[in-house]
Amino acid sequence: MTPKMRTLMWRRDWDGNSMEQATVRRDDSGIEIAGTVLLAEKGAPLRVEYRVQCDAGWITRRVEVSQDFEGATQSLTLLHDGAGNWRLNGAAAPALSGCTDIDLGVSPSTNALPVNRLRPAIGEMAEIRAAWVRFPEMIVTAAPQAYDRLAERRYRYRNLDSDFKAVMEVDEDGFPIGYEGIWTRIADGAPARGLPHALAAALFSPGPSPELGESAKAFDWVIGGWRGEVFDYAEDGTARTGEGEWWFSWALEGRAIQDIWIAPPRGEREGGDLPVRDRYSTTLRWLDGDGETWRILWLNPVTGVLNRLSGRLTDGRIVLEGEEYGRPARWSFNDITPDSFVWRGESQQEDGSWRLDAEFRLRRITPR
Repeated sequence: MTPKMRTLMWRRDWDGNSMEQATVRRDDSGIEIAGTVLLAEKGAPLRVEYRVQCDAGWITRRVEVSQDFEGATQSLTLLHDGAGNWRLNGAAAPALSGCTDIDLGVSPSTNALPVNRLRPAIGEMAEIRAAWVRFPEMIVTAAPQAYDRLAERRYRYRNLDSDFKAVMEVDEDGFPIGYEGIWTRIADGAPARGLPHALAAALFSPGPSPELGESAKAFDWVIGGWRGEVFDYAEDGTARTGEGEWWFSWALEGRAIQDIWIAPPRGEREGGDLPVRDRYSTTLRWLDGDGETWRILWLNPVTGVLNRLSGRLTDGRIVLEGEEYGRPARWSFNDITPDSFVWRGESQQEDGSWRLDAEFRLRRITPR
């Protein structure tokens, strides 16, 4: 099957202040729904990003969700074996046993999963247990639900734990068009096919892979954006000073962290005489097989420097060692707090001592 893609947009009717945009991709391997929901939750902005992957039978297999709310970012990952057994953030979730579908409480898009999977005859009803993600609590519970098929493209949804029910009109692909006073679809079209957007969607992840377990905590704190002072030291100890920006995200299904380090920062890079060394670089960090050692690959295309380092978190400090320009090099995260840290680069001298080459004093500029 040639991949079929479309982008849908809904407005939440009961408050008129919330929107969702989701891109649906379907091919022989299955279905992926990736969306962003912007809501006003009791007067506070709530942003939810999600990716739901299903097999060719519309059975949920993997879910990644993150939310930004009241200055904090939270994420979760759900894995489903297709037979009713779930794992939440890497741990078995027996409370979800028997659930067949994911139900994101802020999104109409996930109603398409049971609609397409069940397809009861007109006049018939099907019952399911869904893994229901509640926002902004970010908790997952099992929810018994029913879908009554009223007409070719009309269903009544019922939550069997409450008296809530609503009629949905769906399109030929099972996605809601109208959801009885709750959601209305306001746009439907071809997705943007720009490479940067598609690449970012494939590369970045909302959180660490459950495979990493507790090891993810060594670097999870650094996710987000940072800005701060840059000090580049010459051999005589004099310093060139300026500023830089640093952006970190989980990547590659959450098995690695990728960052972008820019100094001077964007908007201050014009002209030939830069105040500090020119860096527009990227780093990939991944966990070695021992579960403690992180390997680092840093590339700065501006100068052609490629560094390979490795190290681990010890006593609240991360020390990474390798080589730079043929000499032993050491880079370290120091004085770590939730909103600041100091990044130092050192080179080993012929007498075995370490010389400070660079120091970056960073402060957080995005919520975590």
